Amino acid sequence: MRLTKKKALVTGASRGIGKAIALQLAKEGCTVGVHFLKNESEAQLVADQIVAMGSEAYIFQADLSDSQQAIQLGQQAWESMQGFDFLINNAGLSYKKHFLDTSESDVDDFMNVNYKGPFFLTQTVARYMVSRGEGGSISSITSVNGVRPNYGQAAYGASKSALETLMQAAALELAPHGINVNTFAVGAVETDMTAEARANPTFFKEVIDGIPAGRFGLPEEIAAVVVDLLSSGTYLTGASLVIDGGMLLMRGYGKGSPYKNPDES
Repeated sequence: MRLTKKKALVTGASRGIGKAIALQLAKEGCTVGVHFLKNESEAQLVADQIVAMGSEAYIFQADLSDSQQAIQLGQQAWESMQGFDFLINNAGLSYKKHFLDTSESDVDDFMNVNYKGPFFLTQTVARYMVSRGEGGSISSITSVNGVRPNYGQAAYGASKSALETLMQAAALELAPHGINVNTFAVGAVETDMTAEARANPTFFKEVIDGIPAGRFGLPEEIAAVVVDLLSSGTYLTGASLVIDGGMLLMRGYGKGSPYKNPDES
């Protein structure tokens, strides 16, 4: 129970990595704000599990593709929870599209959810943390695709790369206030976002062959690293921790093929 009397807001906490982080925080005694986009029933189930562990839970809804809702989430959560110590930016959007097929709408979708939403939520929360004067910690889940490009993920990878750079800048400017800012670049993890890839035997083998660990990671494994870092009261800030089973040590993305126009039969 290393985080008794601590509080955290986790975005995208109704499922996947966000859910695992929320539950791991609760196991350590932390009060948790559970953010969700659409499925309130799933968020409520997470909150119920948190309460069953003896911790306190709050539920918040917001569409982080809308910067105003991102700001309002920060304000509402801070007021309802009477402040918190940790912000974990986990919510994100991911899908594949060839670079030549990627539209302005696709770029806007990725940048709004993966970059602008975390930008303004983090800014809002950081202002409260600075005003309170007790420090804090901000963590963001990014992607190995923001570190190294991947086929079909030009816009997605760019949005995660932008988030990486943003958080380094935030770390630099918030350090004088005792606020640590770090990112976690994750690889292939067993979540809803990777379900389609894992269901395709050919593609699944291709991905697995490029991961030294020989498997996809589990959400709980990501959560363990994030929460251990938060529990340590670490001196670490401005860092990007890669959690990918060694994927970036290899090429890991298969071989490219010539572009085929999807409108041509």
